[in-house]
Amino acid sequence: MPAKRITNFGRNVAFCPRAIFVPRTERELLDAIAQCKGRRIRVVGRLHSWSEVTVADDVMLDLRHLDQVAVEQREGKNWVTVGAGCQIKRLLAELDRQDAGTLPSLGLITEQTIAGAIATATHGSGRHSMSHYVAEVRVASFDPKSGNPVIREIREGPELQAARCSLGALGVIVSVSFWSRPQYNVEEHFEQYATLDEVLSKEADYPLQQFYLMPWSWNYIAQHRRETADQIGSWARLYRWYFFLAFDVTLHLIILTMVRVLNSSSAVRFFLRYVAPRLVVRNWRVVDKSQDMLVMEHELFRHVEVELFVQRALIGDAMRLIIALLKYCDGDNMAIDAATRAELASRGLLHEVDDVCGQYTHHYPICIRRVLPDDTLVSMTSCMDEPCYAISFISYAGPRQRSSFLKFAAAMSNTLGTLFGARPHWGKLCPLSSHEVNSLYPRAAEFRNVCREFDPNGAFTSKWLQRMGLRGADANLGSVDARD
Repeated sequence: MPAKRITNFGRNVAFCPRAIFVPRTERELLDAIAQCKGRRIRVVGRLHSWSEVTVADDVMLDLRHLDQVAVEQREGKNWVTVGAGCQIKRLLAELDRQDAGTLPSLGLITEQTIAGAIATATHGSGRHSMSHYVAEVRVASFDPKSGNPVIREIREGPELQAARCSLGALGVIVSVSFWSRPQYNVEEHFEQYATLDEVLSKEADYPLQQFYLMPWSWNYIAQHRRETADQIGSWARLYRWYFFLAFDVTLHLIILTMVRVLNSSSAVRFFLRYVAPRLVVRNWRVVDKSQDMLVMEHELFRHVEVELFVQRALIGDAMRLIIALLKYCDGDNMAIDAATRAELASRGLLHEVDDVCGQYTHHYPICIRRVLPDDTLVSMTSCMDEPCYAISFISYAGPRQRSSFLKFAAAMSNTLGTLFGARPHWGKLCPLSSHEVNSLYPRAAEFRNVCREFDPNGAFTSKWLQRMGLRGADANLGSVDARD
């Protein structure tokens, strides 16, 4: 296909590949890779990432046609093999149609391709990321001996741990395989709490819960969820319509109006303090199928996002600092106490935080989800001995109105990263340096070694991966200019 300008969902990343290939078969994929020997090759999914992980400035592969879903019985369980370009929503529908269970973990939206979802460790709440459950990956890359493109199967060891969250650095994911789990139902209801401790105390009863810090009232709304043997309730369809209209549509339309049209901080504060909590019907307990209950239509309106992973032992201190920083960025000069200011100054963070003071009013509930440790090398919860909490900061400002949010996101990432070891999500705004990656990810060197084994000439690397320190300055890329 002729080259064209490619823009991601959030319209914060754009690139112009020199060549685009859309293979329809694995044979065509290998032929395309062979034609591009000596060039940089990157794969794009549905472009629902806000980082530069998918930027393809030379050769871009679009695997939308490699979307097969094959189910077979092994050991009395369903073994599922999925083509890399299959969207999550199609995969769920196919598993349903074939009575083959469902995914062992599910993210907030279903628009991504399966390869894109695992490459950046997409996650839901209360379980491991999707990457953790992948049992086999087939990857296309150049054979180190013959130099020809081949498809290699990865089933175990550090190679599998790397392939589960590869960021596209090993080669082209062709398919992934995993054990599906039996379909199940989820019970859900909302409650409001004054403190974080109250919400966390409910996790034993509601292990799948996610919750929201409501800016400007500073209380928490918990979306309590748990598996149940109960049947789908008679109110389930009405509840889904209520959720769709009240949250997926109405909440976002109001926020878009306040942020993009009115540009009013006072309206934002009033709405989130007094109006938004009243959209929530509390203690309405409803049971529905898992894949209907656990997702949102979060892709309806364009936005950008930074998501930070903090270990459970540190979540209380992290949330207290987050609240102080949100107030400070809104212009409350007294929000950060003297001891905290001294700590920020000693770590070289105070200037960056001061630079955002009075410049940004946060306008969206902050979603917090518990994610279990992953058996991977570099996913956000890899090498952990306790769960993490993924804390999402989302902006619905238009592309030309985002400068204050981007400064806020960078300051929040650097502050929480330095003080609490917070890891930004690879697929969202990810302002990391190679030094920070090496500090945050103890198995980063092992990941680089696996990448070199599969891709010694750097055909599948990128400038972004080099800046992250996850690939070296390979021969066909050269060094990275900081201005790139």
